[in-house]
Amino acid sequence: LGLCLGLLRGTRNRSAQKWLLIIFSYLFYVSSGLVGLLVITLAALVDFHVGRRLGTTISAETRRHWLWASLAANLGALVFFKYLVFLAEVMAAALSPLSVHVSVPHEVFLLPIGLSYFTFAGMSYVLDIYYERIEPSQSISEYVCYLVYFPKLLAGPIVRAAELLPQFRRGIQVTAQDFETGCAYFLVGAVKKLVIADQLSSHVNMIFAAPQRYDAFTLLQGMVGYTVQIYADFSGYSDMAIGCARLMGIRFPQNFLMPYSAVNIAEFWRRWHVTLSSWFRDYVFLPLELGSRGARNPNIRVARNVVITMLLCGLWHGASWNFVLWGGLHGVALALHQAYGSVLPRQIHLGKRSALHPGTLVSRALTLSVVMVGWILFGTKTLTLAFEYLRRMLTWSSDGVALGSSYILPLTGLVFLAHLFIDKDRNLVEEVSTYSAPARIVAYATLLLALTSLVPSDAVPFVYAQF
Repeated sequence: LGLCLGLLRGTRNRSAQKWLLIIFSYLFYVSSGLVGLLVITLAALVDFHVGRRLGTTISAETRRHWLWASLAANLGALVFFKYLVFLAEVMAAALSPLSVHVSVPHEVFLLPIGLSYFTFAGMSYVLDIYYERIEPSQSISEYVCYLVYFPKLLAGPIVRAAELLPQFRRGIQVTAQDFETGCAYFLVGAVKKLVIADQLSSHVNMIFAAPQRYDAFTLLQGMVGYTVQIYADFSGYSDMAIGCARLMGIRFPQNFLMPYSAVNIAEFWRRWHVTLSSWFRDYVFLPLELGSRGARNPNIRVARNVVITMLLCGLWHGASWNFVLWGGLHGVALALHQAYGSVLPRQIHLGKRSALHPGTLVSRALTLSVVMVGWILFGTKTLTLAFEYLRRMLTWSSDGVALGSSYILPLTGLVFLAHLFIDKDRNLVEEVSTYSAPARIVAYATLLLALTSLVPSDAVPFVYAQF
């Protein structure tokens, strides 16, 4: 990163800056192997070519053919690398009662890291051109840079072409405030990941791997611990990605907006993994709505489309029935919330109350309960383990090992209190550069002290890097 920043700062030519970013992005990505490099390069070439064709073709039928060619290439790669084994297992299970044997491959190729993220980025680019929201890029280096730009490559944010391409065209321009804010984002993200998420991971992973071994209180600790771990891990990565880009003068959209402070499940999804939520809204839910406007009952239509969207969102996370059920749970919760809102008077449903109002606290607790139950489905490896986890916790089983953790309760309490009392619409990291010099020094020193004294010895991979 330091070498990249130094070379960028010494280079004023915009084309050279883009090629430098491409080279460093490829060096960053080389850990996934040659297959991953080949896949992302082919995806970039296909989508760039299709985008150019869509920009010059008038015939609606021809434009549809080019669109489907791009979608087939992107989704084909995603299915082949991520879902082929899962689909073979589903087919084998379906045909087994008919005495038809289907061979199930164990692995096809090593899953290219960040496959889902750069696939979605490429599809959004082509779709935006098809719907004439943006003009196609005329520079192959510009588009490749957009797709492979390394800060966002592994786990997002899913930055759209309309947000990123104009910044590359303008060239790298870094101000002192950009540099300080980028460092602040990176420090905050590192503390979230290394001090909170990684400290929680050892005990939480142990509990989720074998829930049948532990008593109900330990399982409860595991559930709240994983709730905080996945937030700190993923939002930590997002903050570090935003910080890395900001050090180069590139601005990414926010990806987490205090999601556990949400008072309903719809607000949770407006605040959790914002760029993915908006991607599914714009490219899945809204097209479903547009294609089903003739339905008689609009509430049923919206509920159906919400559930379909969230089922696909769950499947996007991985080839597992756990993820599908997790998406279905959130889809049903969103559909019920939509139905609930449609029968309430608007002024009551949208009325603002203080964060500590009893009604607000109940709403937050209900939303968080749904979210935490969902994380059990998300964090366990199989449905059998997930159902066993829920059964033992809901029946409050006292048999099993009582695991004491010195990290889970203090760290979860710290994160939940921050979500409860900090204004969820403020971005403190963006504000820190406006503070007085002593206040900034104290803030940065506190973050650095936490990193130097509280980081565990064992490195833990990012949770969302696998997607």
